[in-house]
This record gives sequence, C-alpha cells and structure tokens, in this order.
Amino acid sequence: MPDHALRMAIIGCGTIAQRHIVALEDLKRRGLDEVQIVAVCDANEEAARGLARMVETQLGSTPTVYLGYEDLLRRERLDTVDICLPHGLHHGTTIDCLEAGAHVLCEKPLGITVKASRRMAEAADRTGHVLSTAVPYRRLIGQRTVHWILNRSELIGRPLAFFHQYTRQPRPRPAGAPVPGPVAWRQDRLMSGGGPAMDSGFHYCDSMRYLLGEVEKVYAETRELSSGQPRTLDQAREDTVFATLTFKNGVVGTWCFGMTLPGETLGSVVFYGSEGSLSDTSEGGPSIFHLFWRNPPGRIEAGRLVRRDGSVIALEDLENRFLESLTADEREALFPGGTMDGFAVEIWDFVESVRGRRPKPEVDGWEGLRSLALCQAIYESAASGEAVRVDDVVSGARASYQKPIDARWEL
Repeated sequence: MPDHALRMAIIGCGTIAQRHIVALEDLKRRGLDEVQIVAVCDANEEAARGLARMVETQLGSTPTVYLGYEDLLRRERLDTVDICLPHGLHHGTTIDCLEAGAHVLCEKPLGITVKASRRMAEAADRTGHVLSTAVPYRRLIGQRTVHWILNRSELIGRPLAFFHQYTRQPRPRPAGAPVPGPVAWRQDRLMSGGGPAMDSGFHYCDSMRYLLGEVEKVYAETRELSSGQPRTLDQAREDTVFATLTFKNGVVGTWCFGMTLPGETLGSVVFYGSEGSLSDTSEGGPSIFHLFWRNPPGRIEAGRLVRRDGSVIALEDLENRFLESLTADEREALFPGGTMDGFAVEIWDFVESVRGRRPKPEVDGWEGLRSLALCQAIYESAASGEAVRVDDVVSGARASYQKPIDARWEL
C-alpha cells in the first residue's frame, strides 16, 4: 500500500459492497493499489463486521466499524467514500459526505428521483469534489465493443432499430419464509423509487444512452402480473414493462420484459443497422438489463453479427478487432492493468478523477441524473398514459410519479 493511498470508507455493507472489495482486490493484484479502506459503516452491525473481516482478509487492512455515518464523518479523516446504501438514502448521505470534504462514488441509480440526483450533482459542483455514479456494465469489454460496432466500425452500417425482450417464470419462494432485507426495501416505492425498470433497469438505461445517445421520448405501459391480475402502476410495483424508446438520432426500439410469467421463457436482444444486425447470444439467454454481460469467472458474454450478405462474425472476434483498434494508452484507460472487471474499472476511473489524472469520471453526477431520467420517463409515461419527453423529466417539468417520493424525502 503506497503512503499516498486514498483513505476510503464504505457506507452500506451489503452484497454490492462485497463486490466492490473483490474489485479492489483485482486492482491490487495488478499493482493499482491506491485505496485503503479505513472504515466501514452499516446500521446492521453483523453486516458491518462481516465486511470488515472481508477487507482484512482480501485487502490486508483492518477498518474501523461504525454503525452510523454521522459518527464516521466526525471521527475519520477521509479522502473518499463509497456509498452502497438503499436508493432513498443516497442523496442525503452523499451530500453530507461531499460537504464533509470527501469525494464520493455512489452506487446506482444515483438518487431516488431526478430532484434528489440534481441536489447531489449540485453539491459536487458547489464543493468542488468528485461525484461518480457506479455503473460497471458500460465498462465491460462486451459493451465497449458494441459501442465501437455501432458508432465507429460501420460493420452493420447506421443504427436503425432494436428489439429487446425477455420473459421468465416466477422464482419460487418457500411459503412463510421471511422476506430478505434487500428484497423488502426494494418493495417499498418510497425507499426504492420503483421496481425493476429503475433498479437493474438503471444499468440498461445507462447502457443504451452510452451505445446510442440521448433518448427523445418514451411511451411505456407497466403491469404487475404475478398476482394473476393485470395491475397498473398506481396499483402495484411493476414486474412487467413494455416500453418504446425514440432516440434523438432517429433510432427506435422496444424494451419489454416480464419477470413472473409462467410457461415458456422468451429471450432476444438484437440491434439492427442499415447493413446488418448484432445480437446478444450469451449462455442462459441474453440479460435484458446487463447487455453483453461478462461476470468472471463464470459467465462470458457471447454475440453474433450478421451482415447483409449473410456473413457472420462472432463477438469474440469482434472484441479482438476492437482491442486491436486501440492505442496502448487508450487500452490502458479503458482496461487499467488489463482488467476486464467492470467494477474494478469504475473504481479506478473514480480514483483517476480524484487524483486529477482525468478531468471527471465517465459517469459523473450529471450523467447519472440523465440515465435516471430515462428510467423515470418510463414511470412518468406509464403513470400518465402519454408519451413523455426525457428532457422534460430532466428539467422537472414531468414529475407526477416522483412527487410523492420527493415529498417523503422533503425534496
């Protein structure tokens, strides 16, 4: 550990925080060892102490355990904070950390609403500290390659349309079993902000902005179908979404998923261009939220490009072509130390920004806000029955769905 290592605290010690520790260990193995975890914090003492043990085992330091972040900020000298809390706690904790002098890496979906996210981004600007939104999937080799295909390679010509759909059967849960904590708070709209269209769906919305640019408007219908009745957004948290996205560059596509539908499973993720198509054929079916997903050491992304003449190119070959197109500096910037772990890349991007070696994170607070606004446009459309312009959600002109959530947090 170098003497000038950034002193970091982790606030929120659940599963995603553990994944961040794995990523830090990956960076350390590659000689990118610039972060020291000096404190962990969670209201659940067992979770906090468990994460502290993981830090000690995998990173070699012994962090102090706190049960409240206010106490942590009073007692610790911090450079950075990694926030891994439920959505509704993001904005207050982030703003307090920024104002206490720390740079912040915040888990998605940034704030619970657009208004909450704006306050976070404004606090970063006001304090002059870095605010980075944690989104690993756009940083994976699969999505980096897809971005290159759609925007630079001309292998399928100009992007025109996409069809992304997925259904699966409901996952069984033993009768009478207690609802796990991470599931319970996600079922509370005032804490989670929404259902899968905002939770894992934030990754999808951020990826689609990365791959195809800004969305002009959204028309969406949501339903809760697990009860056996088609309940609308005002009646229940969605498990099924039908959304049409119209991009400012003219691309139009559909994003449809159902997470509790009995019977046959359906999965297809295909982008179409003027000269061919690109599909996600990853084992187990394409991920409707995490496109072209690599999750080492188990799952490896797969895909297929089909050109107008019928020729086929596998994603593995396309990834190699993409990597060969990069200079050594470009490759190191995208995949520091050769890592293909999106979590490690997002953390290193944050570190580089804090150090001043990059002007800002790839997904700062304002970028995180725009990705959240696409999620919220889906809800605003489903709630109103109308097509919704995403810029109107960004500006706050369309916020009917979000109003009770903002009221709960006094925003």
